[in-house]
Amino acid sequence: MTSQNTIYVDMDDVLCHTGRHLLTLLKREFGKQVAYEELATFDLGQAYGLQSHELDYLLDIAHRPDELLSMQPIDDAQLVLQQWRAAGYEVAIVTGRPPTATEPSREWLDRHQMPYQTFLSVDKYGRFSTEHTIGITLAELATRQFCWAIEDSLSMATYVAQEMNTPVALLDRPWNQATALHPQIRRYQDWHQIAQALPSA
Repeated sequence: MTSQNTIYVDMDDVLCHTGRHLLTLLKREFGKQVAYEELATFDLGQAYGLQSHELDYLLDIAHRPDELLSMQPIDDAQLVLQQWRAAGYEVAIVTGRPPTATEPSREWLDRHQMPYQTFLSVDKYGRFSTEHTIGITLAELATRQFCWAIEDSLSMATYVAQEMNTPVALLDRPWNQATALHPQIRRYQDWHQIAQALPSA
């Protein structure tokens, strides 16, 4: 399904502005206003100042089809994916969204003309319910081969670099500002920089 000519591409805050959309929902549902630049941790409860049941409620809303479909695409992502496809690369969408979000996520990708060949729903953070059967585990992900990965999560970037021996492009975000990175991880400001750094197939 995947090969050394396949590029792993995360979805949230890589292809679409999930973080900014969640802040809109946070204000709408809880009356809380947090600046995007203040999201200094990947721990959403801590970042938003929410208790666990409040965070569960917010994420439940965020994963509704209408909310997923309303997220805005990130500049240049579509153009770069199309360039990669034209150059003979395959794109694998590797998302931590729950399997229940698969269909609206695919619809979003189609609406925004984001080319891809594979869609993987991966339990990246131990959040999937045990009844889910169409997602895959991190261990299952590690059996697949990629020539490169694009991530915004520092923990996932480190896993891919360390456990899968795959180079990672880490899109610069407020929540991934660690000073020490794994040698296989490089930080990029935007998709324009990523396009210029594509490794040889």
